Amino acid sequence: MLLKNRPLALFLAVLAGFTILAPRTVFAWQDQNAEETLDDENRSFSAEAGHGSVTFGLNYYRNSDHGDGNPFLDEALTDFEPVIIFDYNVTDRFSINGDISYDYVSSASLERLENFGDQTGATGDYYYGAGLGGTYKLEPDLRIGGNLSFSTEYDYDSIGLGGFVARDLNNKNTTLKLNLNAFQDTIDIIRWNGEQQEGTDDRTTLSLTGNWYQIITPSTHSELGISATHQSGFLETAYNFAVLEHPQHPGPDHDHPPSFRELGGPSWEERWLEDRSLQDDRLAIDDIFGAIYPEVLPDTRTRGSIFGRVRTSLSPATAIEIGGRLYADSWGISSVTIEPRLYQWLIEDRLSARLRYRFYAQTAADDYSAHFYMEDPPEFMTQDSDLGDFTANGAGIKFSWYFSETLRFDVSSDYILRSDGIDQVLGAAGFNWSF
Repeated sequence: MLLKNRPLALFLAVLAGFTILAPRTVFAWQDQNAEETLDDENRSFSAEAGHGSVTFGLNYYRNSDHGDGNPFLDEALTDFEPVIIFDYNVTDRFSINGDISYDYVSSASLERLENFGDQTGATGDYYYGAGLGGTYKLEPDLRIGGNLSFSTEYDYDSIGLGGFVARDLNNKNTTLKLNLNAFQDTIDIIRWNGEQQEGTDDRTTLSLTGNWYQIITPSTHSELGISATHQSGFLETAYNFAVLEHPQHPGPDHDHPPSFRELGGPSWEERWLEDRSLQDDRLAIDDIFGAIYPEVLPDTRTRGSIFGRVRTSLSPATAIEIGGRLYADSWGISSVTIEPRLYQWLIEDRLSARLRYRFYAQTAADDYSAHFYMEDPPEFMTQDSDLGDFTANGAGIKFSWYFSETLRFDVSSDYILRSDGIDQVLGAAGFNWSF
């Protein structure tokens, strides 16, 4: 829950257009280098029985909050994630894969709960995740597979089940793949002030994704996909709240001076910056701005996205790629993503680099607003910055050192500037051993 339903969000990030909003997944080290194709599924069956690989890595994620988003909520967050990823060819037809991860999270929302004295260990949260999957080759050009995953943290449990079928056509120049995934989540409803009187609730997610991978020429490969996801159940973030303001005493607005100065009292900035704990005190907000109420959102959400990319080699040492995604959902959010990449061998067969830039823009959800007023309370309301309108520009670099044919070290870093001030830093490092 502290990462906004992290097990689900990280999976849907790739499929539904939120990659730029979420921390790196446990697959951060599986980006391809300049000589690899886009088709990981085909390459996974090139090894013989008894061979596989293991990756040991560490992910880092941090987002700051400069106050340009939700004016009532500090959304700063830090996450450290060690992971282990493996795959193994049991036979020439059957392979298994899996991952194990642990996250340590510290955030302003956890510190707020600790201030109320209602959560143990509230200066940090834990997250455990594990997944196991298998792929079986029915025919030389036909594969099926499945996966099972489980994750848990102090207020959230999730179990996932998925499967796919993939067929190669046109002498393996074309691959069509269909994925179906389902998640069943249980949430302990712990509000922003530590109250736990509402018990637990559930969330169900179904996602269907189709991919078309195509070798256009020996040096140019492409991928096109479409994804649809439906969710039902408790879709709010339990610890999020919205403030219904007194019309005569509006809350902080960085575009307009606060009214408190006109009344002869200290400005919002003076009071807030002098004592940041005001933000965590319900009585202070009731006295200054209005009243706090839980975030309320519809209990269903349908998402759809179209995504694709094309990569071509300019020379044996250089490749370029352009990717993009269009997204829309039933909550009123739509977004566009554009991502060019450059892959370059710096030292042949020893050191490669990948540069990328990502542009992301989204509209706000229908039920999002920076300000709500007591005289006209809405049925649904959220002040979650991730559901507001914003643009983001991100740049990243990755280096891969090939110590031998079986050992590789990867390190990467990304920096994302968001127009709402919730800037993000991402980092990853890991060793990959093939055997």
